[in-house]
Amino acid sequence: MGKFIEVGLAVLASGGILLWFAKLVIDKSLANLWRLEAHKVELVRSSDLEHRKAQIRDLYGPLYGLLKTNRKLYDLWIARELDEVNLKIKNLFKENNKKAVGLIIDNAHLIDESPMPDIFIKFVTSSSVWSMYCADNEEGALPGKLSDHPDIKWCQEFEDYVFRKYEEISLSLSELYKKHGITTSSIG
Repeated sequence: MGKFIEVGLAVLASGGILLWFAKLVIDKSLANLWRLEAHKVELVRSSDLEHRKAQIRDLYGPLYGLLKTNRKLYDLWIARELDEVNLKIKNLFKENNKKAVGLIIDNAHLIDESPMPDIFIKFVTSSSVWSMYCADNEEGALPGKLSDHPDIKWCQEFEDYVFRKYEEISLSLSELYKKHGITTSSIG
């Protein structure tokens, strides 16, 4: 009977060791899964942060600057306060519109909506047609039939969209910085 108790205790002990070992393996596996999941979440957050930074840096920031500048100049131009440099202003509009079109084409992947909103196409069309008719001489103007055409008339919705989007993404980026403890002085 002593042998039987010895064997029973040995079985119990080895079962206890097996249970302890199984618990250890399970605990380590769960810890690794939690670390992996935390890493995935951090990658998504980091990716979102980098995407938002690229949107501001490569698309909406430059568009915002160009459109804000053009708006101020346009208001002065329409008020006839820049008549002495009329052709230069028109060429500047053409240049800035060309830059804006290039930004849109080169950075279309940074536009959140898919497919690209029609207002982008309308802006590109309007800018291109205006540049062809108006920018190269003092008197250049759109022909009457084109000046009110819905695909050629200035797309105020595009300007409003870019201003709103820039401000939304800037706020979102600021919130992501706060959430991750990033200071603006540590941004490269």
